[in-house]
Amino acid sequence: MTQTLNQRDYINVPVGSAPLALSDVLPSGSRWHHAFIGVVGGAVRWLAIAGRNPTASFGSYVGAGGQIDWTKPDIDYAGLIYNVKFVAVGPDASLEVALFW
Repeated sequence: MTQTLNQRDYINVPVGSAPLALSDVLPSGSRWHHAFIGVVGGAVRWLAIAGRNPTASFGSYVGAGGQIDWTKPDIDYAGLIYNVKFVAVGPDASLEVALFW
């Protein structure tokens, strides 16, 4: 059976040198299961291990213009979405986050 994703929200979030938990900036009222994240302006690193933080030199690297695609319909990405934290590697990084359920 094919599942259809419906985009339900969109946020643009600046990322700095302090870890940013995506869950802290998500719109309330829904439990998000899918996200498509574009990295704009500068590179970021991310980590989705509960209780651990990425740093400018530790975590998965995504350069400016890169994307994180958590939209495969038959996978529930809620664990990643609610545990992931981001830090900027350089100045002016932001995330463009499309949210689905």
